[in-house]
Amino acid sequence: MNWSAKIISHNGEKRIAVYFEKNKDLIERIKKLEGSRWSQSLRVWHLPDTDKYRNQFQIIFPETKLINEEGIEAITKFTLWLRSKRYSEKTIITYCDGLKSFLVFYNKKPIQSITNEDVIIFNNEYIIKKNYLNHIKIKL
Repeated sequence: MNWSAKIISHNGEKRIAVYFEKNKDLIERIKKLEGSRWSQSLRVWHLPDTDKYRNQFQIIFPETKLINEEGIEAITKFTLWLRSKRYSEKTIITYCDGLKSFLVFYNKKPIQSITNEDVIIFNNEYIIKKNYLNHIKIKL
């Protein structure tokens, strides 16, 4: 049985997406897990992001690496700015999670020295390489 799991943001909530071949028995098994849901838009089964499910699905998160003090301050300022613009809390969580991933990727680099080229590298070496855009459907 081939399967994979990764963290996703679905409707502003952190979830664990579980990918596997369509199989009646596997679908019945995942339905029995507490909090499991099918996303028609993402075409994936997903579960609450809990330590239990992280261990069960053997997920290792790069986000667990520490962010330096400068990064923490940047996220705090960004959060306050988003709130001042009256973004919803779900949107703030999603945007800040994205910023956190970016800052973890560049943990050793001072924020002031990050360039446009670094954003392109992050996109190619993190987002595209880990296939994070593959399950996003854009409605035109």
